[in-house]
Amino acid sequence: MTDSVGAIVLAGGRGSRLGGADKSGITIAGRPMLETVVGAVAAVVGPVVTVGPGGDTREEPAFSGPVAGIAAGLAALADRVDLVVVVACDLPDLDADTLRRLVAALDRPAADSTGRPAAEPTGRPAAALAVDADGRDQYLLAVWHRRDLASRLEALGRSGGLAGRPVRALYDDEVVTRVTVGAPARDVDTWAEVAASGPIALAHVRAVLRAGLTPLPTTARPPLEAAGAVLAAPLVAADPMPREPVSAMDGYALACEGPWRLTGRARRAGDDSPAGLVAGTAAPIATGALVPAGSDRVLRHELVEVTRDGSGPAVVTALPRAAGQNDLRPAGEDWAAGHELADAGATLDPALASAALSAGLTSVTVRGPVRAVVVTTGDEILPAHTPSPLPPGRIRDTVGPLLVEVLGRAGLACSGPPGHCPDTAEAMDAVLTGRAGSATSDADVVVLVGATGRGVADHLRPALDRAGATIVLDGVRVRPGGSQLVAALPDGRVLLGLPGNPLAAVSAAATTGRALVDALTGRSRPEVLVPVPGLDRAAAPGRTRILPARPDGAGGWSLSARVRTAHLADLAGAPALAVVPEGAASGDLVEIIDWI
Repeated sequence: MTDSVGAIVLAGGRGSRLGGADKSGITIAGRPMLETVVGAVAAVVGPVVTVGPGGDTREEPAFSGPVAGIAAGLAALADRVDLVVVVACDLPDLDADTLRRLVAALDRPAADSTGRPAAEPTGRPAAALAVDADGRDQYLLAVWHRRDLASRLEALGRSGGLAGRPVRALYDDEVVTRVTVGAPARDVDTWAEVAASGPIALAHVRAVLRAGLTPLPTTARPPLEAAGAVLAAPLVAADPMPREPVSAMDGYALACEGPWRLTGRARRAGDDSPAGLVAGTAAPIATGALVPAGSDRVLRHELVEVTRDGSGPAVVTALPRAAGQNDLRPAGEDWAAGHELADAGATLDPALASAALSAGLTSVTVRGPVRAVVVTTGDEILPAHTPSPLPPGRIRDTVGPLLVEVLGRAGLACSGPPGHCPDTAEAMDAVLTGRAGSATSDADVVVLVGATGRGVADHLRPALDRAGATIVLDGVRVRPGGSQLVAALPDGRVLLGLPGNPLAAVSAAATTGRALVDALTGRSRPEVLVPVPGLDRAAAPGRTRILPARPDGAGGWSLSARVRTAHLADLAGAPALAVVPEGAASGDLVEIIDWI
């Protein structure tokens, strides 16, 4: 093509159906969608203008819609451009041949290649419009004569402006020729469509699971019983802390200016009898005791001197170093009633459960803890305690018992020792339907180890189909642990399928297991990001790597560059896993996960 053909690539939408994610940067088949689209366009046209955050130009105002974006892109295109390719960034299957067909279609008389009548029966077409495999017009995959596009934009601007206009408004009064292009016109607007496009990036797992799974129901429970669950509503204090003025230390309650006559009786914690002090008097007081009425100060023992003069009451005198000191805790010193102690999404750990009790709460609204059961698969697997010698071709279960701990760190509460599923279709059906026993039927999540591949002994996918399950995630671009699967079962349970190799199973449990808990409970979980030396040597193109991480003794971390998945020997002495993003460069930060 010559420089008379240019392109406008739109990449500035809000991505509302993707939870606000930057659609242009979402990777499909290991490549950001924007990169795929720009690559296809650049093979066909001369000038290319990208419109959106970080692009060559922006629509005005920002996020004012595709029509405003097209106008901004057209204004930025060189004057020599006569034909304009208009394309969105969310077409992961777009190729150069499809664009060439659309450009060539403008050289033919107006016709509808789908058999439908054109907008007008005669006349030169203003645009060639792509039609997808389902027969739908794809308004953001088209080629326009520049003069017609400019004229249409001008008309829309005069009749109410461009901001917020649906893109189909561009075509309402135009003669177009439709070109059925099929799969290359497929757009990706939701996380389900991202997941359906093949193994997804590890960075997208959390969003895919949040979009594809139903959160657990909320329950109201006493704080200590709910420890380990996730708050479904903000934790708001019912009482101030402390509720009444109390002493922070063993010492003396004092009224007004001193010295003070020691006339009051001693106050102990738990004593709620009426008590008061008048000006110039004091009373002994214990830590946590209610302060007598009239007190305005408490001083600990080491800040005062107590003397006696004859038969009168003892006198309490503040030492010079007591200046500015006060061990009286006023009501609400730590928080007032109505103070938010934690937001929804926080994990109710033991400390927060204790704080809830201090705040006067007798119940909290939570989701979880997520109950899980582990089931191993494979006829070659024997119980971990099987004595030697083992029969030929058989191995001990070296990962199932350990996964209970790994999943616990991820936030799943596993019950009982791992179960086992033989390599038969009937046994797999029993696990998925809950007939394998009460452990699998009562769990929120069934964690299946193995059977996620497509080998002759892997019965999982056919069994999911028979059970009427919905596969939410099937494969992740990560090593080790890429062969993993998450499915929603018809009865509300969730299946987490892990690879059979021990290191792959641990890696997937530690990463996707965490994301699964986030999705089911609404948990907010900040990442722990650290710099790691030699990252450029550890990273791999097109997939994330998970590597054992060990403290280097100087406050940093060192990574194992090579790992073997058939055992866990390479994890020995490594308390964490490092998540090395695909294509990471030296200086990038790496997430550190405590796997056990």
